[in-house]
Amino acid sequence: MDTQQPPKPALIAFEVTTRCRFACPHCRAAAGPGADGGLDTAQCLQVISSIADYCRCTLILTGGEPTERSDLIELVEAGRGKGLRMVMATCGYNLDDRLARQLRQAGIEAIAFSLDGPDPKVHDMVRGKDGAFETIIEAAGAARRAGLPFQINTTITKLNVGCIVDIARLAKDMGATCFNPFILVPTGRARKMLDKVLDGPTYEQTLQLLAQIPAMLGIQVRVTCGPQFVRVTAQRTKGSAKFRTHGCMGGIGFGFISHKGDVQACGFLDLVAGNLVENGYDFAAIWERSWLLSALRNRAAITGQCRSCAFLDDCGGCRARAYCISGDYLASDPVCKGPYPAIS
Repeated sequence: MDTQQPPKPALIAFEVTTRCRFACPHCRAAAGPGADGGLDTAQCLQVISSIADYCRCTLILTGGEPTERSDLIELVEAGRGKGLRMVMATCGYNLDDRLARQLRQAGIEAIAFSLDGPDPKVHDMVRGKDGAFETIIEAAGAARRAGLPFQINTTITKLNVGCIVDIARLAKDMGATCFNPFILVPTGRARKMLDKVLDGPTYEQTLQLLAQIPAMLGIQVRVTCGPQFVRVTAQRTKGSAKFRTHGCMGGIGFGFISHKGDVQACGFLDLVAGNLVENGYDFAAIWERSWLLSALRNRAAITGQCRSCAFLDDCGGCRARAYCISGDYLASDPVCKGPYPAIS
């Protein structure tokens, strides 16, 4: 890949706040009720403008809980007005019929809800919050009534890995357009959950199972922080382009902006490429000139077993999980059983 002319991101997540009524044990942002509210309105609008000046991507408003911001509708309208596709990730506790309609009218095109269990017992246990399951069910109903498409995001750990099919089935029954598992990366509050990260054999079994779910249940599956899914789908389909997925997109097709204006390859890799507030809101300069992002785009720089894997270019391994567990973002993804040979 030519690091002198990097690809423009198709997706950018903007962490507009780290405030949240929940304090989930696995939260990447370590969000909570007393956390940082994020940049002010004027600063957020500058961030949105800096992105739109560079590319017409999908902008994911995330947190924390984005609905904790009183100016959320203004931010959505600003992004839409500048030609960005606006979507949002939410825990759902503020999403009633009125807010769902407002968001749709403002320009939100889709929502992602976090659901970590197929029933209250598992979901509320994983989230550490009684009533969290019912909150999502009610919020999804509000989204449906407002005509807002939504997907279900699920953080996969040893606590709920046995429930994957049941969660995907519930997502389909709820009307979700996509089931999007996130493979746990032990960062943020999840640094205390190293013992809940999937081991190699379980991770491989999980990826194989996820690859079967579209045919099994009739719902689309995307996997985040599980770049080896590109290898699994390629093996199962003999490399058919029709079923191709993406490996690690951090710093390539995906970017992240923190509640402080830090530009990162992704929210799980807590390394800063540059700060938009400090550089005068020039996203292009950071995206194109950061040595960190350039290093992450260079698959040949990745070490360990990844280097000898036939799927290195497409997969890349999870750079965030490598960093969190080994301290080296160019090391092998510690949950992968590779290297793997090319498809024969």
